[in-house]
Amino acid sequence: MKKIKTLVRKEILDILRDKKTLVIMVLIPVLLYPLIIIGTTLVFSMMMDTQETEVYTVCCQAEYEGLADKWTGKLTELYEEMEEEPGVSIEFLTVVPGIEEQAESLADVWLKIEKETDGREQVTLSYDSSDQKSRYAEETVEYLLENYREELVTEKLDEEGLGEEILYPITYLALDQASVSESFAEDFGSSIGGSLGMMLIITILLGAVYPAIDATAGEKERGTLETLLTLPVTNFQMIFSKYLSVALFACVTAVLSVLSLGGSVLFLLFGVSSDMMGELPGIYLADIVSAIPVLLLVLVVTALLTSALCMIFCVFARSFKEANNYVTPVMLVVMFASMTAMVPSVILDYRTVLIPIVNVSLLVKQILSGQFDMVLAGIAAVVNLGYSVLIIWVLAKMYDSENILFSDGFRSFRIFQKRSDIRKGTIPAAGDLVLGITVLFLLLLYVGSAASVRLGFWGTAVSQLLILLVPLAVVWYMKSDVKELFSLKKPCWSMLPGSLFLYLGTYCLVLGLAGILTALFPESTENLENTFSVLAEQPLLVMLFVTAVMPAVGEEILFRGFLFGSLCKNLGRKTKNGHGTLWALLISALVFGAFHMSIVKLLPTALLGAAFAWIVYRTGSIYVSMFLHFLNNAVSMVILKYPEQISRWVPVLTKEKLSAAELGVLLTGGAILSGIGIFLMRNRQKRTKTG
Repeated sequence: MKKIKTLVRKEILDILRDKKTLVIMVLIPVLLYPLIIIGTTLVFSMMMDTQETEVYTVCCQAEYEGLADKWTGKLTELYEEMEEEPGVSIEFLTVVPGIEEQAESLADVWLKIEKETDGREQVTLSYDSSDQKSRYAEETVEYLLENYREELVTEKLDEEGLGEEILYPITYLALDQASVSESFAEDFGSSIGGSLGMMLIITILLGAVYPAIDATAGEKERGTLETLLTLPVTNFQMIFSKYLSVALFACVTAVLSVLSLGGSVLFLLFGVSSDMMGELPGIYLADIVSAIPVLLLVLVVTALLTSALCMIFCVFARSFKEANNYVTPVMLVVMFASMTAMVPSVILDYRTVLIPIVNVSLLVKQILSGQFDMVLAGIAAVVNLGYSVLIIWVLAKMYDSENILFSDGFRSFRIFQKRSDIRKGTIPAAGDLVLGITVLFLLLLYVGSAASVRLGFWGTAVSQLLILLVPLAVVWYMKSDVKELFSLKKPCWSMLPGSLFLYLGTYCLVLGLAGILTALFPESTENLENTFSVLAEQPLLVMLFVTAVMPAVGEEILFRGFLFGSLCKNLGRKTKNGHGTLWALLISALVFGAFHMSIVKLLPTALLGAAFAWIVYRTGSIYVSMFLHFLNNAVSMVILKYPEQISRWVPVLTKEKLSAAELGVLLTGGAILSGIGIFLMRNRQKRTKTG
């Protein structure tokens, strides 16, 4: 702890040398909220005052002067009798022949009254919707005309001796069970809470960005990282001290943001107008103040998460400018995630609370809506803290390898070199993988989506061709050894029993995990069912070729060959104790799950991808994972095509909802079978090495 304390002091001094950090950490949260909240309120108040003091002109023109005078007098009378303050000052003028052009230049609204053949009077309103004055005046005049029409209807009914019930043969009454204060609080929280949550999160992120850049890329740019690595401290102590320093600045920003926001709101409520509290029913300061300590705790934990996110991306940069480029996508993702609370239908519940960043923004909206839930707030804090610990653990593993720290990182785009300059047998680097996966994702998003819309079922075949051709094109251009990179070798036959056990265990785990996620996200499950219903209409052989054979070849070439193979060979040389293979497996599995673009399928597919990658690594052949991939998809398509027959033989495969006992059996059985498979493959490998 003494070493960490010394390192933290050193990091804080280094960060404080950059004055931009102090500006972002102190001035932005202290000045941002007063400028936005108080400034906007004052500007709006000034606009309303100007609107009330300004005179709006309404000109009335009719076929003869007496009719125009009648309307001018009646509208003026109605305007003066309005019970509520109209908010605008209106002057009604009669237009006489000869002054039309002069009146038109003064009029904000022009009324033209005409007599119809049945004796009624037709009033035409002409106004300019692009002109604010004209729009305000038109709204008030339209309100007056509506009142005048109701008054005339009442007079006609009285003349005929009829009551108003003849106009309304039925009546209805809607009873709102919420009180006025509760309804106002809900509307206030939905409209304002989402925006404030986003502002708080973005401010905290800004407080972490520059310290994170300075502690990682800044250290490299100054050339002092090498000196730190020679000190008698472990890499974990070094990275942990850097993280504590960055998190400290982010936490200070979080505290200052809450204080500045609270001070701005209090000044607005009590300083600008003493009557404002009476106009805000349902906003109880006591309730909000009691929730502030919990909110502050959650925001501090969020500061820890944003600090970890910034650092894990900046560690790849070698300069301040490069780190800014890497952090920009992180800021965009965090910003869009925090904007989720601005959607009225999205609320904080036991599902959304598991999503980092989103849960904080929704919590702010919940507090301002008067629906604060201490349990959900606690879960949000634990979830964000858990993600922070996980990211810091990953970051510490990165700092265990000096090759990763001092590598080219994402700048290693060898694919931009001339093909004649690339050596034969070159392995795609990190930059090439990122670029290739990104290009493929965009092609699937645009070309694949367009093909699905125009071609329907055969659009799936187009997407699978793209998945196969993009990695092949990259590997061809880089002159890679296709046989070695894609593991196109004869499998180690002794590993096949273990591979089969591992697949069967993983399949059971996937079924159990999918059952849990289906219960948590029923909407996503319905979308998947609608998508797959189109496939079931195709002939079985055609369906198997497009959805089983093509993915078994294309997706295995992409994820277990191009991605996993390249990562294994790159990270295997740069990490100690064989951790490179583990990282390659995890990264390729997560990308494999993300490519299926479904919340319900993300984790189950990633788990299946991890099992396939492990099988490729142990058997030394991609052909085994291709066969198992085909088998997995073929079984799913047969179930989709013949659900009634399958339900008689294996009912658990076609059930929409699984019971707790069934989930327990699947998860337990899957874990046992997977363990047996891993044991068999490991044990066989040891025997082979011994022999």
